[in-house]
Amino acid sequence: MATATQQKAGVELLAGPPVRVSWGSIFAGAVTALGLWILLYALGLALGLSSINPQDTGSARSSGIFTGIWSIISPLIALFVGGVVAGRGSGAQTKSSGGMHGLVMWGLTTLVGLWLLGNLVSTLAGGLLSVGKSAVQATGSAVSAGASQGGGVGQVAQSFGLDANDALRPINERLQAQGNPPVTASQLEAATRDVVRTAVQQGRLDRQLLVSSIAENTPLSRADAEEVASRVETQFKTFQGQAGQAVQSVQTGALKAADVTGKALWGVFGALFLGLISAILGGTVGVSKRQRIYAEGAVVTSPPEGGLPPPRREVYP
Repeated sequence: MATATQQKAGVELLAGPPVRVSWGSIFAGAVTALGLWILLYALGLALGLSSINPQDTGSARSSGIFTGIWSIISPLIALFVGGVVAGRGSGAQTKSSGGMHGLVMWGLTTLVGLWLLGNLVSTLAGGLLSVGKSAVQATGSAVSAGASQGGGVGQVAQSFGLDANDALRPINERLQAQGNPPVTASQLEAATRDVVRTAVQQGRLDRQLLVSSIAENTPLSRADAEEVASRVETQFKTFQGQAGQAVQSVQTGALKAADVTGKALWGVFGALFLGLISAILGGTVGVSKRQRIYAEGAVVTSPPEGGLPPPRREVYP
């Protein structure tokens, strides 16, 4: 941009140099702000933790309140000082361009801070999501996968807590009292293999199919098969109730975490906004009078015809 010249009533206004962004001063301000932020935060933690009395549990609450307030104040101080450094080191600038340097410095500092914070948050969130996903899938997909691996009926039964010996106990006691051979757990597991696998995959137990399978593949009568099927069904419903409670617990925890996260993000927004104001104010304050003189130019009087030019007169804002 060329130097603009305006003539009016014998007065010549020489505009100053164009406003340019000084990235060196911005980086210097950002480094200053980050370093001072860490220094002040460490100071607040040291003061807060040192004030805790092991014999007084109430001191921990007071320490937490102090640390929380200090964690808000310290970045405001650091960003203000960083804005002053960015504005003072930016060369010929006006107040408004000094504030612009404070704004850019705030943006750079925020990006670096969020990058560091993002690494920590992503690690914690990744672990939380992994735990939640595993807990939800445990009610269906994981059980179904265990059933479809073909590792034996024992694995399928165990996946939803089927205890074949418990289901057969009253029937076997009666058979032994009558002098008849008892039904083994392996016989019951073999008879209910397909029904159990379908139940864990679909989340629903077909009672009539279970009774028919037990009656056809074991020496039990239809009535005994009904009794065994009832005990198996009871075990399956117990498992479904426990799994449903686990899912509900995970969902409730996820909703609570989302609510807490939402409130925390409002706090982050407020802190960033206050930091922005502090950085712009620091950049404005950091511009000195000499910088404004060089940036805003000088006013001189045009020389008369044939005469000598008058001395240069600087006008301070």
